[in-house]
Amino acid sequence: MSTNTNNPRADGSQQADLHLLISSGGSRAILAGAGTILLCDHAGIKNWKSIGGISGGSLPTALYAAGHDARTSVKIALDVDFSSLLTRRGSILKILFAYLMQSRYEKTRPKKGVLSSEKVGTYVEDQVAAAGTQGWPSLYWTQAGVEDGQLVYTSTGIHHIKRTGSYRLLMSEPGPLGIAVRGSCAVPGIIDAVPVQIGKDHFWLHDGVLSPEGRTPVSIPERFFGAKPSQIIVCDVGESDGSRETKKTKAMIFWRWFCGKLCIPEFYPEPLDAEDGYIICEPTVTNFKSLQFTLTRDQKWQAVMSGYMGAAIALEKANLLTGDALKASREICAKFQEIVADCEARKKTVKEGELTARTEELLKSYGLW
Repeated sequence: MSTNTNNPRADGSQQADLHLLISSGGSRAILAGAGTILLCDHAGIKNWKSIGGISGGSLPTALYAAGHDARTSVKIALDVDFSSLLTRRGSILKILFAYLMQSRYEKTRPKKGVLSSEKVGTYVEDQVAAAGTQGWPSLYWTQAGVEDGQLVYTSTGIHHIKRTGSYRLLMSEPGPLGIAVRGSCAVPGIIDAVPVQIGKDHFWLHDGVLSPEGRTPVSIPERFFGAKPSQIIVCDVGESDGSRETKKTKAMIFWRWFCGKLCIPEFYPEPLDAEDGYIICEPTVTNFKSLQFTLTRDQKWQAVMSGYMGAAIALEKANLLTGDALKASREICAKFQEIVADCEARKKTVKEGELTARTEELLKSYGLW
């Protein structure tokens, strides 16, 4: 575990001037994001200029930016019981109904959800302190949605960007880290919105995905950290089913009939395109949903390794994964796929935890665990 504080990634790495962004995606973003961090570290990328994410992606990036090394970041993601960080505030039926109405709630933005997130904020702040960082990690950023736009949280302060594009600096010092992460994770109607008072301004923070850029707001590292598209490594876990395509399905027709236009999100941000120069890592996590928080360790490892493998493809293409690290990563990806295939073939007899044990042994043999 690293004890670095203000600039944990400025350590003389050959890879410089790169920015990491982990998308929204709930538990899938937390786990696949940790796997992406592990691959980046394996590739020798350590000299980050910014590290940030929204919604689920805000958690692994906060801990990594604070100074936890890549392996510790993965261990934390595997060890934490996500469900224990959220307090249930309704019956199972009420929770199921809230999940069904998620698209409607993205527009109506109720302040109360069926889960509260106070423990998330405390957990993040405790983990950041354990890494040796006091306060806001200098390279870290996240954002939350507000009624008229978005609030961007960085080490230089809290920034208000309206939907019209107008900008103002609300505060020239970083805000509370736990509040910022909780706000970015506040899925309307499911997880409580987070109230904040900044000077004379009062806001309710909602999910960071609720901006015109959707789940991958690359304009934040570009605007606040001077990033160019070719310098931004994006882990995009896609929609809740693992697809990166926006949802325009037959299900939308049903929900429009059931509860009207309010059930249809007001915009469908298109996914990033690699042709625009971004380095896009595309983990394929299909064995659980974004807002599924009770997971086995085997499920978690599959998501972590999905992030590792998606990043390996993207970084090799960008010529950021080369030499011995490239050779080793190819071998790791191939061997892990063999492990998964074998466990699937023996599904009826394979014991819970076998995939975990074999994956950890595999990474140990390459010095990654």
